[in-house]
Amino acid sequence: MKQKTSLLSFSSFFALILLFSCKTNYGPDIYKPDTSFKVVGYISGGSFDKLDSIELNKLTYLNLAFANPDKEGYLVMDDNADVSIGVNKGHAANLKVFISLGGGGRPDTVFWKAALQPGNRSSFIKKIVKYVEENNLDGVDVDIEGNLFPYIGFTYGPFVVELKKALHAKGKGMSCALGAVDLDPVVTNEALEAYDFVNVMVYDKTGIWRPNVIGPHSPFSFAEDAIKYYTVDRKILPANITLGLPFYGFDFTPPARYINYSEIIKPDIANAYRDSVGMRYYNGIPMISQKAMLAKKSSLGGVMIWELSCDTYGDLSLMKALDQTLKAGDCTVTSFFKDEDGDGFGNPSKPFQACNAPEGYVANMDDSDDSNPKVHPLK
Repeated sequence: MKQKTSLLSFSSFFALILLFSCKTNYGPDIYKPDTSFKVVGYISGGSFDKLDSIELNKLTYLNLAFANPDKEGYLVMDDNADVSIGVNKGHAANLKVFISLGGGGRPDTVFWKAALQPGNRSSFIKKIVKYVEENNLDGVDVDIEGNLFPYIGFTYGPFVVELKKALHAKGKGMSCALGAVDLDPVVTNEALEAYDFVNVMVYDKTGIWRPNVIGPHSPFSFAEDAIKYYTVDRKILPANITLGLPFYGFDFTPPARYINYSEIIKPDIANAYRDSVGMRYYNGIPMISQKAMLAKKSSLGGVMIWELSCDTYGDLSLMKALDQTLKAGDCTVTSFFKDEDGDGFGNPSKPFQACNAPEGYVANMDDSDDSNPKVHPLK
């Protein structure tokens, strides 16, 4: 009788193991790693109407922000945005399109905490994968940020490790967005290494939540610190991180607020070549170009942009400057300016980032009327 009980207990235990294994066995990993230099752009659901104005062909990835679980664990896009709009326009531009989960300042912490509990995790992951497949997405970007970590704690690691297995079994990718330095302890190296690449948010060093810390929120030194933190302190391969670039700034003039790059340069195009104006702090064209060069020099996996709709359109676009810098090759890139009237003075509204002056461009931006060779500063 005693022996039979032991055998029965062992059989029951073995059956439970098999049952558990079946729940988490997603099949072989068929994901094909992307080793190309990435240009990842985020766009929020409320800005999908601007997609036609954005030069999507200058990206390689489009991340749709944000989707979050409802009380039953099903994903819902912010602003009830139609995810198919972003997917279709991204794919038409030959981009890989990811759904980005989470986002900063989430109000729905209760749902996230519930979804990541061990008893709910596998079910939630299956719903994520189903959402990805049904919406023809190429992968998932996990944008769980600092405000969520106190609620979900160490359920974060097991979630991303299992999510990777589920996505890779479908040939889908997985990235994340994380802060520049000093990550929360719940972001273990096992969790970091589960991602195909990490989009490092090299911005928000300060912001409107710190009204007494007025200054640059994304200085060049912050980018250097972030690269050291990930590659040296956390020992993540440089090729597995992308360097985050802000297309927005902070206006600390009371009441402090976020401000788009497009608004900053509107009153004066010279602002496109600065990083601060009064109490407004941002990254202008030269800084974006310098950071792009840093990413290439550091052999990083690419660059990342938050947020595409904050940019302006035309020659003063940060996206255009970024693209020109990345295509310029291994050199020191600088700004040159169109000289349409041939007087030797360049038009500040028509820059080009290059190693050497392209034909028809000059190094200065001193022309006040580039349609008239007689109107310019004195030589």
